[in-house]
Amino acid sequence: MHPIIHRDLLEKIESYIQRKEFIAIVGPRQAGKTTFIDILGAHISKIASVHKRAIQKVTFEDRRLLQQFEKDPVLFTRSLFDPSIPAGGKKYLFIDEFQYARQGGQKLKLLYDTESSIKIFVTGSSSLDLRAQVGKFMVGRIFTFHLYPFSFHEYLRAKDSRLAGLYEEKNNQLLRWLRGTKAKESPHRGQDAFAGEINGHYEDYCTWGGYPEVVLTTAVDERRKVIASILNNYILKDIKGLLELATDRNLLLLAQYLATHIGRLVTYQNLGQACGLNYRSLKKHMQVLCETYVAREIRPFFRNRQKELSKNPKIYFLDMGFRNGLMENMSGFENRPDLGAIVENAVWIKLIDILEDAGKINFWRTKAGAEVDFVIEREGKITPVEVKFSSFPEARVPRSFVNFVDAFRPERGLILTKDFWGITRKNGCRILFAPACYL
Repeated sequence: MHPIIHRDLLEKIESYIQRKEFIAIVGPRQAGKTTFIDILGAHISKIASVHKRAIQKVTFEDRRLLQQFEKDPVLFTRSLFDPSIPAGGKKYLFIDEFQYARQGGQKLKLLYDTESSIKIFVTGSSSLDLRAQVGKFMVGRIFTFHLYPFSFHEYLRAKDSRLAGLYEEKNNQLLRWLRGTKAKESPHRGQDAFAGEINGHYEDYCTWGGYPEVVLTTAVDERRKVIASILNNYILKDIKGLLELATDRNLLLLAQYLATHIGRLVTYQNLGQACGLNYRSLKKHMQVLCETYVAREIRPFFRNRQKELSKNPKIYFLDMGFRNGLMENMSGFENRPDLGAIVENAVWIKLIDILEDAGKINFWRTKAGAEVDFVIEREGKITPVEVKFSSFPEARVPRSFVNFVDAFRPERGLILTKDFWGITRKNGCRILFAPACYL
């Protein structure tokens, strides 16, 4: 029995618990959604002072319960709660694997309109499925949150609480920098005293990823079996079913090709040739890989939105263990020619978690070859982010980064290193150097 690890999503959801709107929690299979709703239910019982009988959980993997809900959602929902609960008292219902419900959005709207004392939380393993079920009926009536595999912060909570505390302090400095808020204290300058110890864990995280079952398993052979199980069940069964494929060969070839091209420009013509798909089929396969939390495209940064959409994207994976498993390479950093791309992908995973729906992430690349890994756009301001996972003797800014600063005049920039802190200024832009592990 594995220990229960506190998830960062709890703080994000907390302010929405007392609102009327329902809540959807979506994310890949085996990312911990079922465990998380148990944690959330216990948290609600504590902060809202409601009786345990006023908090109920069901899963629609139980076909009997699913059929009852589909036939009479109102009576089904009422039947779950003890009639001795005072009338008008707030009740909370968690429905796991909600995507199995037919016309689920219509039924949720009926419950939203008729059962004002019941707050419903639903989970789903595919944003495509859940959107199709919830659709137009719940617009403005439901908030959606994403639960990904463990972040590095959550990984450290599972491995070493002392290092998790150190991470939190340093991470807060980085978040304040990215958000443009004033730091409580100036960041340390020079080599970081703890980066060596934390980077050992960061290497493990970048190699094996953040799926809870993988993180909480220590034996290498067992980890390999868990990764293989996730790949087989997820790609070869779930996604194959969504695409209604006769064979999974093309899908596996596509995923493996993308795994070898993280952080690099991808052309659909080359992709189609590599996995034997025409353009239309390729786009459909890519959409499902994105919607089921395998991989995602990011687009180049342009002031002209039309150009952004028309240019070749880059691809990153939502979990590094998943990606490395596709490549059948679980080697550590010292044996990785793709080390730079791996850390870049791990940084991207954290950036999308930080931003959620509050900003955009692009990359910047010129015809002459100048490039910046990420450009964060939030509240009308842009912040370039470059990943240079090496030891810096001083705060030296790469030429491409300077080119971006000259062209777009951002107020702040961030260069992520292996173990170095520093601050410098270029053409009015304040640039922070910080170890990537603290993001």
